Amino acid sequence: METSRRRFLAAGAAGIAGLGTLGSARAAPDTHTLTIDGFGPSTTYSFTVGGDLEKSTADGATIDRSDRIVDRSAHGAVGDGKDAYTFTGELSSFDFDGSGEINVLLDGEPAHVGNRPDHTLVIEGFGTTTPYSFVIGKGTASQSDACDASVNDSDHTTDFGTSGAVRSGTDAYVYDGFLQSFDFDRTGEINVTIDGEAAHVGRRPDRTLTIAGDGEYTPYDLTVSGSIRGIIEVDEEQAIVDSPTVSGAVSGDGRDTYTYDGDLTELTYPDDCSPEIHSNGEIVTSTDY
Repeated sequence: METSRRRFLAAGAAGIAGLGTLGSARAAPDTHTLTIDGFGPSTTYSFTVGGDLEKSTADGATIDRSDRIVDRSAHGAVGDGKDAYTFTGELSSFDFDGSGEINVLLDGEPAHVGNRPDHTLVIEGFGTTTPYSFVIGKGTASQSDACDASVNDSDHTTDFGTSGAVRSGTDAYVYDGFLQSFDFDRTGEINVTIDGEAAHVGRRPDRTLTIAGDGEYTPYDLTVSGSIRGIIEVDEEQAIVDSPTVSGAVSGDGRDTYTYDGDLTELTYPDDCSPEIHSNGEIVTSTDY
């Protein structure tokens, strides 16, 4: 069975309708068995489940010390052998090295890992309401009830980013791609993990700024209070980056995208232009500055 960026062996032709725990509804508190069968070269994998997680010798699997369980997530590798785990809850996400070849079964049936999200992002609060926002590179996030998280109507996701707030509970999201930027109110306290491991959000850019053209040639200038961290997508012939300032232009339906730290302090473009501009999903205009 072929996917856009990885391949895995299907043990049958069951359709998506038969995925069972793939949906957002919580699974019954039964114990499930996940087996990962390798076919030669070592293939790394990681996954997150909704409840308790343990290594297993089911179906002749071996238990390797190098395979790690971190809270409700596992990180391991399989070569010409088999790894197995037992868990409760749902299989929230599964990722593996697309250059490898594995067969993954859930309770003896195809796990359809290519149809599941790659990663689980968990944001845990500690008493003070803490707003946050983030952008997923090469993908978008979806709210999840993984790790006993609550799904809140006030948390909002668009194609340009996700924003929400957490206090004494947990928010969770599943996604494909990578965590490109993450910002939060520094007066609060949160713990952020990806697949059970520290997300190191303090080392990542705070925000992603996307300037989308409205069909017309639109020159712009912007300044941030911190620094320009990355140039994700720009017209190199028209963009001049001299951190913390950028001068550029978009034409037609083109987009320029940057990552940065701090706040957007200046933004100008001609009055007769109306580009669509997002900072971590938040719509901004020149009248805001």
